[in-house]
Amino acid sequence: MTLIPQDTSVQAEYADGYIHDETTLNDVSPYVEFKNIFDDILHKRPEAEHGPMVRFTAFYKNAKYDIDWTTLPDNARPIRFRDGASYLSGGEEWSEWTGMRFGYQFNDETGKNIQEVQEL
Repeated sequence: MTLIPQDTSVQAEYADGYIHDETTLNDVSPYVEFKNIFDDILHKRPEAEHGPMVRFTAFYKNAKYDIDWTTLPDNARPIRFRDGASYLSGGEEWSEWTGMRFGYQFNDETGKNIQEVQEL
């Protein structure tokens, strides 16, 4: 089994210490067929077994970025957007991640959408 690169991957830690990790699980959801790990995190699938998410982490260019999820409102949603590029040279094609945005969003008590996103 080939693991996805850790670069641009995410993981979530839950109250009981369980870590739902893209790289370890090869980006395949153990909860819903044909879904990925980020989709699991967005839809809170691990929370039924493991309690609420307490940390959301992204990895990019050999750096780790953490968000303490316990400080955010219950309606917070993680954000991870990846930018990529594909190349064709000499009949060979390859692709790479060229950027990433990471953070969260939620609606405050007035309904205003609040977002905090870092460009990595």
